[in-house]
Amino acid sequence: MKKKASKLLTLVYLAVFLFSAVSLAKYLYTYYETSKSLKEVQAIYEATLIAMKELSADQMSENQISEDVSTLPIRPQFHDLLAINSHIVGWISVDGTKLNNPILQADNNDYYLTHNYKDQQSRAGSVFMDYRNNIIDMDKNTILYGHAMKNNTMFGSLKNYLKQDYADEHPILYLDTLYEGYDIEVFAAYETTIDFYYIETHFTDKEAYQQFLKEIQERSAIQMDVDISPEDKILTLSTCKDAVMSDDHRFVVQGKLVKR
Repeated sequence: MKKKASKLLTLVYLAVFLFSAVSLAKYLYTYYETSKSLKEVQAIYEATLIAMKELSADQMSENQISEDVSTLPIRPQFHDLLAINSHIVGWISVDGTKLNNPILQADNNDYYLTHNYKDQQSRAGSVFMDYRNNIIDMDKNTILYGHAMKNNTMFGSLKNYLKQDYADEHPILYLDTLYEGYDIEVFAAYETTIDFYYIETHFTDKEAYQQFLKEIQERSAIQMDVDISPEDKILTLSTCKDAVMSDDHRFVVQGKLVKR
């Protein structure tokens, strides 16, 4: 009886060990795959930016692509990326951080939770724009989602904005869409649950939007010297508390859109 119990216990320990080993391997591969994918797309984007600097203004105008959906031309730095994936709608970055990602958009808010910029299956997913938003005519509240990676890539560094010193050191985010470039002046950062509907994109009237901005500022863990009014448009960055894990808690950073 004791031998049987001992063998059973050994099998249990072995099963737990194998399960843990497989889980750890998947976890490590997620970060390897994400890092590799990010380096690839960053290299493509940076190469186009360098090439743009070498072109004259006339050449830049000639290289712009016109789309039937808009009178605005697509900016040259996105040509190579769009050749890879037509769902790419922009780029988000913050100086001095690892946040430096393409932005994708599908017809739902699920697909890019689990797919990278090449539309390949990925547990880390992508930074993506809410399907309800329109990059041609920016909404009052444009929302970006991304996983909180523990190596601070993607939206892993958002939690740092809960600290005033960090926010003061990184007050500007850079948003580039296919059509325009924006400086995002951070004015709020907080932890919340999904009970607070901070991902509203359209508002019934000016007063409703003003009340929304007021509640954001009241929730904020930081105080920034940014004037925000109902005439302004904002960008919302949203992430879960844990990397590639989903619960009801979110880290949120919000900033005012200022066209460059």
